[in-house]
Amino acid sequence: MRMLMLSGTVLLAATTGALAQAADPVGEWLVENGQARIKVVSCPQAAGQPASLWGVIWAEMKPGVDEKNPDPTQKNRPMLGVPILINMKPTQANQWSGKIYDATRGSLFDSKISVSRTDMLEVRGCVAGIFCGGEDWKRVTGTSTPPLASAPAGQAKGGAMAPPQQPKGTAMAKSAPGAPPVDPICSNVASLVPRT
Repeated sequence: MRMLMLSGTVLLAATTGALAQAADPVGEWLVENGQARIKVVSCPQAAGQPASLWGVIWAEMKPGVDEKNPDPTQKNRPMLGVPILINMKPTQANQWSGKIYDATRGSLFDSKISVSRTDMLEVRGCVAGIFCGGEDWKRVTGTSTPPLASAPAGQAKGGAMAPPQQPKGTAMAKSAPGAPPVDPICSNVASLVPRT
């Protein structure tokens, strides 16, 4: 009986650990229509604040430009590297809230993300808290997942964007001693948020 209880405890701990690991949105995700991959990274905040999640266009089937952006200075910038999920902060277990950029409209909306039991990223957004919709993005688990369009300038082979160049006079994001390294995307992603 004692052995049975111990086995059940180990099984429960293993299952709980697997669910916690599956609920991690950091990684690459294929959008619902298969036309782009979004890379989600965790960026450190000020001391005592939880890290926030940012998602940028990491690969696209067909290179695009931010033509719907209401800021005329950003209408011709490439979509590759543009933040789509913006400053998503944890609000409860397996849920983050922030903004999402809809490049087809050139607008920012309130958004929530969570990871489903089937390892899909559930992305939901609302306009004025009334009109809501969303997509389910599939986790990219291999390097051969499309889009694998030829890389434009600044992009590595296979559709993945090369690490962003660090602007002069800007400090790279650093991790605390003993903490995992900070993704280079975190160093300038906030400056790339579409100005709507």
